[in-house]
Amino acid sequence: MKRIIFVCFILLAANVSAQQEEFQPMGSFKAEIGLANNISNIAFRDLMQGLFNVTAGYQYTLPSSLSLGAGIRWNYFAVNEFKNNVDLAGGVHFGGAYGKIGIEKFYGQIGIDAGIRLGYNMLFSTTNKCSATGGLVTDENFFFEPVFNIGLLATENTSFYLTTSLAFHNLKFEPRHVCEPAFTAYDIDRLDRITTYFVVGFGYSYYFGKK
Repeated sequence: MKRIIFVCFILLAANVSAQQEEFQPMGSFKAEIGLANNISNIAFRDLMQGLFNVTAGYQYTLPSSLSLGAGIRWNYFAVNEFKNNVDLAGGVHFGGAYGKIGIEKFYGQIGIDAGIRLGYNMLFSTTNKCSATGGLVTDENFFFEPVFNIGLLATENTSFYLTTSLAFHNLKFEPRHVCEPAFTAYDIDRLDRITTYFVVGFGYSYYFGKK
């Protein structure tokens, strides 16, 4: 299915006339929705599964193609009820804000937007074990996230794009984050790793002006 979508996207781009004036964006509103795939640490990868990743923000692109932006993001990871034997259910929210630096440039109707997001994040645990103890578990962390988008102009003010990113949080996922006393199925060395996940999704841009 992913290959079919990619091929259709390329064919649509190929049908656009290359003779049109090159689009040069200025200010833009961007919104994305995607699916996160956990990479590490092992408990986070096994016990949690990404349900959605939502990002929204503003970006300004200079004449040199250097872009600066800021926005908010929200992720939700649900407990994989088939991979735990402790009757754990519910999920964990990741919410935060970011700043971004990168490059945004159009080649005909096709646009490339690549950069790095740096930000602050809060974790909120809403598992059944946390609810039973009457407390909302929270934790703070910072993250950085290389991101790459490839888009296609739909009108003179809008574009749609495919987005990929790889997020690194300086958060070590631990039993306390889901209100468990311990992760007895895992060696401690394999838990001593930061939380990372890969995101694939779709995005929308609305441009407030062009040069």
